[in-house]
Amino acid sequence: MDAAGKMEKVRGKHPVEDVLYERLVDAITDKYLRPGQHLNEVKLAERYNVPRSRVRRVLERLRDEDVVVFELNRGAFISRPTVEDARNVFEIRRHLENLVVRLACERATPAEIELLRENLREEREAFAALRPDFNRIAAHFHFTIARMSRNPVLEKMIALLIRRCVLVQSVYERKTGFLCLTEDHGEMVDCISRNDPERAIELMTHHFDHIISSLDLTETRRAEIDPYEFAS
Repeated sequence: MDAAGKMEKVRGKHPVEDVLYERLVDAITDKYLRPGQHLNEVKLAERYNVPRSRVRRVLERLRDEDVVVFELNRGAFISRPTVEDARNVFEIRRHLENLVVRLACERATPAEIELLRENLREEREAFAALRPDFNRIAAHFHFTIARMSRNPVLEKMIALLIRRCVLVQSVYERKTGFLCLTEDHGEMVDCISRNDPERAIELMTHHFDHIISSLDLTETRRAEIDPYEFAS
């Protein structure tokens, strides 16, 4: 291998970067990592036995998705969305999810509908047991519908918006424990299975009304979350 080849090998993307990225995304979705929490590059590099440069690339990827912010001389932190951010994110996600569910009604296969039903069963079990991965399973329900749209652009956009919505919920959710939306999901599966897009869109709209009603979208609530509470 020539010098150029060696340089490409060093600089190229390493599989562990995807592993670290997915672990961080899962931790955010499960709300182990909360808005304002510090992400220590040194500790992450040691944990995954990789150079800090690779950790930095993963954090920069999350920064580009508005999930992480860098503060001068302090490092990387989980983003802490403003009230305006929260309203904007939910506004666009509501419209995109309505489009996604319409396309899913038209394009879903019986096998994909069965995958949705399996996801729904797992979601109900996780909620009943108050498992910490409940939010991730519920988010996966929406990922699955997005894949049914057969539109990779929509799928990617929904994935990014779901992560940002999780951050919004982490900051602004009312102190009422898990929000159970499994019945909303169940009715949506039935609509998709019988190709009823109008009712599916109606349910999706109600679904987001339900989520937003569970939030306290005020500056007072945001101020209660200390951005340095988790710093280390």
